[in-house]
Amino acid sequence: MAIQLVALAIMALNRQAVSQFFREAPRALVGIVLLSLALPLLQIVPLPAAIWQALPGRELVSQTYDIAGIDGDSWFTWSVDPVRTLVAFCSTIAPAAIIVIGWSLSSPMRLRLALTLIVASLLALLLGAYQLSTANTSGILQAISPDTNVLYATFSNRNSTGIFFVIAAIIVAALPSAGRSGLLLAQIAAGSLMVIATILTQSRSSMALLLVFLAFLTLRLGAHFWAARAPARKDAQTPKGAAQASRKAVYLAAILGLAMVCAIAASLAFGGRASSSVERFANLDTDRTEVWEDGIYVAQRYWPVGSGTGTFDEVFQIDESLEYVSLARAGRAHNDYVEIAIESGLLGPLLVLAWFVWIGMAATRRTGDSDRWLAFGAAASLACIALQSGIDYPLRNEAMLCVAAIMIVLLFPPRRAVR
Repeated sequence: MAIQLVALAIMALNRQAVSQFFREAPRALVGIVLLSLALPLLQIVPLPAAIWQALPGRELVSQTYDIAGIDGDSWFTWSVDPVRTLVAFCSTIAPAAIIVIGWSLSSPMRLRLALTLIVASLLALLLGAYQLSTANTSGILQAISPDTNVLYATFSNRNSTGIFFVIAAIIVAALPSAGRSGLLLAQIAAGSLMVIATILTQSRSSMALLLVFLAFLTLRLGAHFWAARAPARKDAQTPKGAAQASRKAVYLAAILGLAMVCAIAASLAFGGRASSSVERFANLDTDRTEVWEDGIYVAQRYWPVGSGTGTFDEVFQIDESLEYVSLARAGRAHNDYVEIAIESGLLGPLLVLAWFVWIGMAATRRTGDSDRWLAFGAAASLACIALQSGIDYPLRNEAMLCVAAIMIVLLFPPRRAVR
């Protein structure tokens, strides 16, 4: 609540920037943002009994009314739990504020925003290192039962921690090429620390997403090296400066990369923390596929309108298969696309598709800009979130929602500074 109230206050203090977004931003982007905010709000608008009772799956609500002695002709909402849906709407306030105000930021300010994210990731890593040094008996910020060998940092879920560090590594690789050896070395060291931090989270999905980081880093270095060898290109640096920067980048990256590979190999050979992380790939459970199977059935019950944003935990328990019931409670679908289909019916997946299309188009339009690699890094980071959403729920917490919003801001075209 504190974060959401601060976000509202920031928008109130930056009314010009908010107005500028709605005046100047592309209509498609404005429309997607407004629809993302409006969907949960529409789901909590009271409807006459003749309408809400006709919605799929609402016979359970009618039965509950009868048991509770409530008049069945009372008005009720599209959502089967309007309070949870209201909470879900409130979680969109902070990322919406980042996107709306971020539109007016100049390119240097967006670079500063990216650097701030990297500094935050380094501070989170320091906290995680302290946690691990105490076997996670101290420094944990949430009321959880932590694994003694897992790096949690500021999160309570290893998968969220892992993808946060993957995104930080990609943004480090996307930063403008440093002209001095010291800055370049710091950039490579920070990226290496992010990779190590991801491995220490023991998140299988996040470790797999490091392949996206490696692919992006390869393209980044390859493009930089090609630009240095073709000074006639419009976006090339001076021949000497470009060649030196390229050689430094390639040599330093190769040396540090080799050192990191050797360290990970040694950890694997002697049973270190990296070994524990890799061993988790040999223990693939089937619980998630069982939840997905039941989740698809639940989505069909409420299709095509959905049960209401944020209501998964209420409606899933009703239709969970008895043969899949265990001591653990499926509080999430562990597949955001299935969960969105349950909660928002047809509109939710269509809205997700609209975001995918906009992100792809925004990235392709940045190919000729001087800071295009920062935009490409943001697109790659959002792709990581989209991939992990297939087996987890990275955007079901406020922090990662705000990180995703920052990536959206980095995709915006260059703008002049606004007073």
